[in-house]
Amino acid sequence: MAEMNYFFSNPASRPGENGAVQAQNMTGQSAQTGAGTARTGASAAAGQTGVTQPADPGTVLPVYPETSAGGGNSGGNGNDYGISLPVAPPDSPPVAPLPSTPSVPDSSPGFPIFPNFPGTGSTFSETRFLVAATNNFPLRLSVDSSVYDTAARFGTVTGHGFVADGFHTVTVRRASDLRAILFQKSFPFRAGEKTTLVVIDSGQGGMDVIQVSDSGCRNFPAGAGCYRVANMSFDGSSYNVQLQGAGTIFRNVNYTSVTSFKQAMQGSYLFTVTGASCCGGFRELPIIAIGVLGAGSVSSNSLLSVPVDIQAGKSYTTYIIGNNWSDFSLRAVTLES
Repeated sequence: MAEMNYFFSNPASRPGENGAVQAQNMTGQSAQTGAGTARTGASAAAGQTGVTQPADPGTVLPVYPETSAGGGNSGGNGNDYGISLPVAPPDSPPVAPLPSTPSVPDSSPGFPIFPNFPGTGSTFSETRFLVAATNNFPLRLSVDSSVYDTAARFGTVTGHGFVADGFHTVTVRRASDLRAILFQKSFPFRAGEKTTLVVIDSGQGGMDVIQVSDSGCRNFPAGAGCYRVANMSFDGSSYNVQLQGAGTIFRNVNYTSVTSFKQAMQGSYLFTVTGASCCGGFRELPIIAIGVLGAGSVSSNSLLSVPVDIQAGKSYTTYIIGNNWSDFSLRAVTLES
């Protein structure tokens, strides 16, 4: 089956309008095919063999060939295409604090594709990709025949795309070799729900995908939002997240785990990430608010500083990604749900 990319200049336009664009493009292709046949016949009658009329590039849609799972690596046959094993080296020294990084990265240059145009939002979900895998080659990300990015790298966040209610196949390929399937698995998508598909380093080598639900925080109190943390860095890692001057917010956040949302009062915060063995005596704060008194001060042995601006009525997730022995150091990516 061929993967067909329908790119739109405005990915945020309504799905019904996208459907009209698709129908118009298909009509243009059919008319052009008929015209091309007529011209070819006329040329042959005049004895001008071998002369063809090039197609109008404005009506040709890019098509990417679909490859079978048997032609590449599905992640379970031992062929990891040069992917490094994401396990920390033994006796690695403590890591010095890193400078603050932007909370929200720029969106991926790729465009989300909507091959199944929803008539109503009640039967479709929305999903996006975040690349946390630390290999230095670009990836091609797709759900069924919808291509979300053709050259995604570490830290890439794609736009949301519509996915019909039900099970759909998520595929991660090496961008330079579509036969190299690095991951392929069917995931459930529930109508009306938003999700994030996080591409991570597998503990066994290769890649894996974690589906994170972005729903679950509703009925906000006045002046409050919600905040949580997800550890997508490397196998064996575990962190505490603290609020500067207050105390511990989340404790023992293990690899691939996502904390529950906590109520957070509107404002600008500076969180710090430490190893899980640090600061064990601090109690966990039930509510995130500037000026809340904790059980102790924040440890100076922080691995990462995470500035986050929380707005009332909105939910945020900070993804901890990367490591300290590859080309991609430990960092935080904060996304609005």
